[in-house]
Amino acid sequence: MRNRPRLRKFLIITGTLLLTLLIVYVARRPIMRTVGNYLIEEDELSTCEALFVLSGNPNDRSLEAARLLKAGYAPYIVCTGEVVPRLFEVIGDSTTDEADLSRISLLDAGVPDSKIEMLHIGTSTREESDAILAYCKNKGLKKIMVVSDKFHTNRINYAFRSIYDDAGVEMVLRGCPSTAYSEEMWWAEESGLLMVNNEYVKLVYYHLRH
Repeated sequence: MRNRPRLRKFLIITGTLLLTLLIVYVARRPIMRTVGNYLIEEDELSTCEALFVLSGNPNDRSLEAARLLKAGYAPYIVCTGEVVPRLFEVIGDSTTDEADLSRISLLDAGVPDSKIEMLHIGTSTREESDAILAYCKNKGLKKIMVVSDKFHTNRINYAFRSIYDDAGVEMVLRGCPSTAYSEEMWWAEESGLLMVNNEYVKLVYYHLRH
């Protein structure tokens, strides 16, 4: 008799935990989509004075930039980034950086070399933000487009938006779809898991650091 209240309490707690786990399992896809969608923050498309491709994923970002250029949303593209991939250093190439890789991808996508400019600056999103703003001030640009991965856009918005607004530069932020995973099912691929995990870690760091 004395053990009945304890048994009842144990059964209630166990049942609650099992029910919670069942609900989480059934709703796992909507939950994971919400986790991914939080990282996506894009603007409506509109014409701009220049389009900037951030470093880090030259193939996907350049393909999207090429599409937007051909659609008439910007007259030219600026490639950013100064980091030389380690693989290139291993094979003895210490000069080809991420901006160069974006340019190569743009050329492969049919963008004329005359419509590509290079900005060999930036080892992080914050450094690229500062470099692009300095470029805008030097060129007198008032409205630009920035292209990166969709899951990168939340952090770009945090790093860029307020600084650019204060400088009188309007930014149209656009994300490119990944060819390595689906943004709707990002957890199904290792590359998607790594991307989302890294973005949340970096987003927390940016909020704490800047």
